[in-house]
Amino acid sequence: MDDYLTAPHRDGDLDVSDISRKRRGLRYAAPDGSPRPFDLYYPDQGEGRFPLIVNVSGGGWYYGHPSSIHLGRSVHTATARGYALASIACASSREKKFPYQVQEVRCALRHLRAHAGELALDPGFFALWSSSSGAHLSLLAALTPNDPYFDSEPDSEFSDRVAAVAAVYPCCRLDASVEDFHAIGLEPVNYRSGPRCAESIFLGALVEESPELCRLAAPITHVRPDMPPTMVLHGMADTVIPYTFTAEFAQRCREVAGEARIHSRIIPGAGHSDPQFKSEEMCNRILDFIDEVRLGQR
Repeated sequence: MDDYLTAPHRDGDLDVSDISRKRRGLRYAAPDGSPRPFDLYYPDQGEGRFPLIVNVSGGGWYYGHPSSIHLGRSVHTATARGYALASIACASSREKKFPYQVQEVRCALRHLRAHAGELALDPGFFALWSSSSGAHLSLLAALTPNDPYFDSEPDSEFSDRVAAVAAVYPCCRLDASVEDFHAIGLEPVNYRSGPRCAESIFLGALVEESPELCRLAAPITHVRPDMPPTMVLHGMADTVIPYTFTAEFAQRCREVAGEARIHSRIIPGAGHSDPQFKSEEMCNRILDFIDEVRLGQR
């Protein structure tokens, strides 16, 4: 079994040299007041205000970089279709524990909305599009409005609401066991219990001893009738997060919020961080969904 804490990890070298309009190394204030970096990319044409997509970097809550290679073609396809894209990386679970990172996503959304004028953004349309642990944080931020447990500044004059969420191989539950993988014919690549389990590090407690904390940290717990339209994608060969938990999340959304609020696609043969999720074709399918929400077709 691999130990993701010591595995080689490439990040921060996304090639965006062909995107001419960008602002990198911008800052927003995290819940503790510390400055956090984000990058902002713009379409080649137009002066704004651009509808905005926010990406929260993945990396097992432990790694993360605003210019993550895991963004794939999302920056290029989003800007080509008229969106600005902001990429953030939340504090590592080495330093901060749940629910701090969810609060941090909210801080970023509020900062972007507060400064929408100077950043040439449309404050009326913000969407989240993230992968893996970033998708987990995005789902929680979108599903828990007005919940003080997940909000460090509930009295802010600026909204943290998003109009849509695209979650790619998200972590919808944090209690996946070895048996959950064996039930679908897979062997997990990372520890599923103990102090070196990614979920345990993120929570600051052993997952096997913390069922209530796992419940609170699971997006499936917070599904609500007024949730924003959400798209979830997962691969059936994912040995990091079982696709069955995403299928369970999608079914829960249908039951609570209705068919129109959830679009799910489970892809045979695709693994975690599979290249096809980062391809231009898949990115355009995700943008089709976001376009439908923005144009009132969903």
